[in-house]
Amino acid sequence: MDGGKVAGYTEDDSPGDLPLISDLYAPKEYYNDNDDPAGALPGWFLSALGGSSTTFTTLHRVFDQLTVHNWSFVAEIDHYRAMDEQCQLLCSQIDLLKQEIQMARMERSLSKGRLEAARADRQVSHLQLGQTGAQVEQNRVRMDLVCQDCQAHYGHGHPF
Repeated sequence: MDGGKVAGYTEDDSPGDLPLISDLYAPKEYYNDNDDPAGALPGWFLSALGGSSTTFTTLHRVFDQLTVHNWSFVAEIDHYRAMDEQCQLLCSQIDLLKQEIQMARMERSLSKGRLEAARADRQVSHLQLGQTGAQVEQNRVRMDLVCQDCQAHYGHGHPF
């Protein structure tokens, strides 16, 4: 099957049963016959996994020609390649978002400078907005809405 999956039946399955579908992984060999633990992948191998398509195709072809476990190795290197490409794509998107944030912050700063140069705060200083001014204004708006709701409910004023 494509996508690093394998399908099969167990001895307990009946003819009408659906096959078991499972992911393929490289065989685990934590220790070999010499009791040597598995180590980190060498740089040349990692470069081949994430390198050019020609290099990866060569690696893929050699794994495909193995007589033992070739499906699982092929599925594993395909999975690695797909995840490596996804990581690169996500990193590119993150870099783009960082640039967009930087641009938005710069535009915000420029807008703030223009508002300061125009002394925009003086045009609306009667609102007295700020920490306490904003709370007073919010309470006034809430009371206006409550009064409108009460008037509409009791038949006074104009309904919405």
